[in-house]
Amino acid sequence: MKKICRKKLLLNGFKRIWFHVVGIACLIWFLVRSLPAPHRSQYPCQQVSKAIALSYIAYWSALFAVMAVWMRQIKLKTSSIVPSLLIIFAVTGMVFAGNFFANEKTTEWSPIVKDPIGIPVGVKPGRVVWVWNPDATEKDLKGYWWEEQNNNQNVINQMFSSGLKALTGEKNDSMAWDALFKYFNKIHGKGEVGYRHGEKIAIKINMNNCWARGNPYTKEDNDRDASPYAVKALLRQLVSIVGIAQEDITLYDASRPIPNWFYDGVAPEFPDVHFVDAEGGAPGREKVVASNEKIYFADGTVKTLPTCVTEADYLINMPLLKMHPINNGVTLSGKNFFGSWIESVEDIHPYHESGQIMGNPAPQVDLLAHEQLGGKTLLYIGDGTYGTLKDHKTIAKFQMYPFNNDWSNSLFFSQDPVAIDSVMFDFLNAEANPIEGSQNYLHQAAEPLPNTYDPEGDGIYLSKSLGVHEHWDTSVDIFSSARYSGENKGIDFIAIGKEYASPAIIITKPKENYLYIYGREIAPMPTTIIIGKITIEVEVNGVLSVEKVEFYIDGELKETKTEEPYEWTWDETSFLAHTIKVVAYYNGDTISSEMKVWKFL
Repeated sequence: MKKICRKKLLLNGFKRIWFHVVGIACLIWFLVRSLPAPHRSQYPCQQVSKAIALSYIAYWSALFAVMAVWMRQIKLKTSSIVPSLLIIFAVTGMVFAGNFFANEKTTEWSPIVKDPIGIPVGVKPGRVVWVWNPDATEKDLKGYWWEEQNNNQNVINQMFSSGLKALTGEKNDSMAWDALFKYFNKIHGKGEVGYRHGEKIAIKINMNNCWARGNPYTKEDNDRDASPYAVKALLRQLVSIVGIAQEDITLYDASRPIPNWFYDGVAPEFPDVHFVDAEGGAPGREKVVASNEKIYFADGTVKTLPTCVTEADYLINMPLLKMHPINNGVTLSGKNFFGSWIESVEDIHPYHESGQIMGNPAPQVDLLAHEQLGGKTLLYIGDGTYGTLKDHKTIAKFQMYPFNNDWSNSLFFSQDPVAIDSVMFDFLNAEANPIEGSQNYLHQAAEPLPNTYDPEGDGIYLSKSLGVHEHWDTSVDIFSSARYSGENKGIDFIAIGKEYASPAIIITKPKENYLYIYGREIAPMPTTIIIGKITIEVEVNGVLSVEKVEFYIDGELKETKTEEPYEWTWDETSFLAHTIKVVAYYNGDTISSEMKVWKFL
């Protein structure tokens, strides 16, 4: 026992020392290389050094700020400061390094599969169509994700066409739209009629990350916001197929600016479409205008709807396939309506957080139930061409079959808001494990609490189901309609794209472009950096029987595994660049994958 304790103390001391050594070394390296030639700061190695150095500077800045306050309060003399600093250096280094190297812990939960609640809605009740095509985007990006070279407009157009026809069961796009409009108008008491000339349609896009000090319109980054290519595919359908005049279409986000990179990608083809945002501070952008209509949230908060919503005859809700950093939740169709009122969104966050507790009221239900929002929504289109897994802005590749370490390359279509969010939630849950309470709004929308939701403030509480909620059965092939309960029972799931699927072996740890310190994932990086030992983890997708998996470092075989989990701990002292390669053997065939990394220690 004493030997074990001594080893733990030595290990902890080693980590504390390396916390300071690595921080100081990266700071010196960055300054020595980048100060004489500032352009070097854009080199991958300098980007890594800068990230670690800034973290180390932040640590000391916080430490000295606390010290300054403490010294003023107790009026320490200089002779007393030095030993105190040494003690704090050791103790805080131990605490910070301990947290830095600690194992990451998350609370996992297992959803109950095929247990639908609520009542399906839509022209095909409860139907959700998932369209996947890996050619929609480029796997290896050049520049920002939203740049033209990284997106295939023709493929995305075809995905829209396939999704609309599958959603309605019609033979062509025109008939599909006609079926959607006729269903909507019939249930709203307008008769079984299609779109009529002059009717207005508003499209809620997601621009949540488009804000910045200075000029947010000119800001360019890799944060995930609305895709100009998915939006153009929709606009081409509305204008060319349905025959809606451009001036009768509005793209809006009432809480954020619509930046130039998005506007310039859409407006040249659709110059008469209205672009309405929070500020109206750039050419072609109109400032949102308040109407007399309100949203009365169940927590007592009241917000004002914009005229672009209240004057529209139809809405299309176009959420993104995204996680959210608030309590490790999700942001899908329900939360995409957050940009549909004039005032700030911040004061609704406490209600939103409370709504992440199972059984509590949730603001997404107020929005989906409001007659001017969910009540006007003709169609829900989930844009999953690029998904996020850590937060609401950082795009990430999906590991599960059939994505196989590629962008999600998906579009989702439904007239049932609960069903589409349930399906998109299951994709995120398979990859990112959001908290159980982040699905609470789906339970609430499927089976609303009595005497709770009165979003119009007219004394009439929501009493009917807004759609059907259930979770998929992962033991069933992801392209099978049997993944969910099916037509007339629960979610009527249709998957398109199986012809593009293929087996793959995926290195799930380390991930590409992340920093790892003693096996713990720390932060995104321009390249993969490993400090200390790490357990390499592998998954084999799309193969029923695997004979063995081999692990190689720089072409040298290091380990062979014949059964799951396919893992190997790389604890050899190593420096600089290396190549990890893994090979799976199955049915007389092989698949392989490799990754370039930098390893130290």
